[in-house]
Amino acid sequence: MQNLIPYDNLIRNLISDIIAENNDVISIAIQNRNKFEGWLKFELANKLQKQKFKEVFVESKYERRRDRYDLIFTDDEYLSYSIELKTPNTNWSITGVSKCSRPITKNINSIISDTKKLNSRYGIIAFVLFPIPKGCNKWTRYFEKIKNECNLPIEIEENCKRIKIKFDEKHNECDVIVCTYFSKQYSWI
Repeated sequence: MQNLIPYDNLIRNLISDIIAENNDVISIAIQNRNKFEGWLKFELANKLQKQKFKEVFVESKYERRRDRYDLIFTDDEYLSYSIELKTPNTNWSITGVSKCSRPITKNINSIISDTKKLNSRYGIIAFVLFPIPKGCNKWTRYFEKIKNECNLPIEIEENCKRIKIKFDEKHNECDVIVCTYFSKQYSWI
């Protein structure tokens, strides 16, 4: 069996870089609670190509199924990795951010569904949870729900990164959480 590389960490770092490099775009999404998954797919595909991965595809079909992966890339060992990407928005009250009535639970259930659907040794789930009130840890219970319902050995400290964002001229701030993990439990070799 081949060594697997923790590409989930790489994906988390690349997404974090994209967010940091595009504060103006992310600020618009935050203020209006607009999901930005489509835009992020192409930014991430671009970063993966610059990392010299081969065969980077956006919206590629599952093998023998009608469903599509959000992204696929191949490494130097010719192993293909699939990414399911989500940008779930929260409904917590934050000054300077429009109100949202959609419960966060529906967004979290969508991540759980994608995790179970992908269920591949080479499948990576990546999501950007936003906006989070500055320093608030309410979001951690949803991470634990994902962990428990998907039976995964993931941990907040290892699989998530908190990014502070100033999103308007009044210097209002919030946090954005970037989480990545492999969709199936396995042991590292």
